[in-house]
Amino acid sequence: MKKNVLTRFTALALSMLMVTSLTACGDKEAAEINLEYGDPNNKPEVITFMADTVMTEENGLKEVAKEYERLTGIRLEIEKPDHAKYYEKVTLSFASEEPSDIIEMGSTYYPELANSGALWNMSEAWEKSTSNCKNIIDEAYVDALRINGELYGFPMAAGNGTITYVRQDWLDEAGLDAPKNYDEFIEMLRAFKARGNGAIPITAAGLLNTETPYDIYLREFYQDAVPDFYKDPATGKYVDGFAQPNMVEAITRLRDAFQEGLLDAEIVTNKTSTCRDKLGSGLVGAFNYWAGMWSLKLQRSMNDGQLVGIPPIEETGGYTERVPTALAMSIYAPEKAAVFEHFLMFSHDGGEGQMLFTHGVKDLHYKVNADGSYEALPYLADPDNKVEKSVFAPELTITEWNDPIPLDPMVVDSLNEFRKNRVFAKVPIVNDTISQNLADLNVVKNQVVANAVTGKMSVEDAMKFYEEKGSYYATAILEDLNSEANLAAEAAAEAAAAGVSSNTAE
Repeated sequence: MKKNVLTRFTALALSMLMVTSLTACGDKEAAEINLEYGDPNNKPEVITFMADTVMTEENGLKEVAKEYERLTGIRLEIEKPDHAKYYEKVTLSFASEEPSDIIEMGSTYYPELANSGALWNMSEAWEKSTSNCKNIIDEAYVDALRINGELYGFPMAAGNGTITYVRQDWLDEAGLDAPKNYDEFIEMLRAFKARGNGAIPITAAGLLNTETPYDIYLREFYQDAVPDFYKDPATGKYVDGFAQPNMVEAITRLRDAFQEGLLDAEIVTNKTSTCRDKLGSGLVGAFNYWAGMWSLKLQRSMNDGQLVGIPPIEETGGYTERVPTALAMSIYAPEKAAVFEHFLMFSHDGGEGQMLFTHGVKDLHYKVNADGSYEALPYLADPDNKVEKSVFAPELTITEWNDPIPLDPMVVDSLNEFRKNRVFAKVPIVNDTISQNLADLNVVKNQVVANAVTGKMSVEDAMKFYEEKGSYYATAILEDLNSEANLAAEAAAEAAAAGVSSNTAE
């Protein structure tokens, strides 16, 4: 079946690809696209993989590919573009109709490309798979990537999320326990401020995150406010969460804390690296950052003191788990079902495949000691540090896998605390209207929050500013989301997904 994918670029963060049609058009020779399921037993000769967050070639990425070929008989070609230009490379590869078979894709680009028709729907492949992955996986991570009930990418690893780390020694000196609610949280920050000597009670990189979930670094202040569009369960229609009364309450909490000196005075201009440096220098009492391996990295950066991840305060309802990074398959990939089985399922098999994709190559990235224990080896290009991962982070496994290389107890503790009351974020809604308006609207949102919190505007005037400057963009988005066609399509998808779940349960 010959079909041509027409592309255009949008201005959502970096340039994004939109495949506007799958019909033949123009004089350019059409590319060959096979959307059929195919035979999962057919072994491809080669699989191409474009990745961003895997180990570097200097540390042995090519050796990982060679070991994959030894284990499977399939040649693996891995392309790892420069991180700063990764999504530009992804976009251009689709525009040239030469994308890799498997592509690592974050939660902003994944729905953009899926909704445009550039990604293969792998729902049937997952349902029919007989791999061991089906027996050991936590399907919550798979379901977290569904778009209208359909699966266009497989989770690379757990999405993970942020947890609030607190200086336990500062808590002990103040005679306080970990806060259980907002009042106790503020009491803790006041105690931290009272230490003096430049103490920063809590820091964060900005007042709004640059991508969804926008409130992730300041959950204690946003609480039930959602600075994004969401469907109101009472009406079944979408609302602009930023324009709701609880958002005014959230911004007021932030303003009050800032004016009292409880928030980092440089919070508007902070980068995450700036926050980490301040924490390492001993100035910060609380910092909301990634659970898992970062708990250990942050602790090691400090000259003294002990960090501990605290439970979420009751007003938040729990920490937020991000949408997992997707391993998506392009519509151009040959032997799609076979690639799904021999790459995606193999890499999460709970055996030699998962060991390779998590820890790398034996005797190069890890070793087996005489007593049978496993141990990570130093990075080839960084002998002062041991290998943390080859492709997937071990602490973020999505399977019930007995990893032979144990995690540091601090990493385990932070993940367990994070996961006790976590809430999975949903895949961001992306369509033409959102792509054309959201970036401009988010600029306005950032101005509103920054001006209100720092006192340049009253909260009331800042929200009026949002109505004046943001209503054009928000109205356009809401009209699209609440159109009869969109709501009907979502209802049909939800009904279909419910039918699949019901049949599975039976």
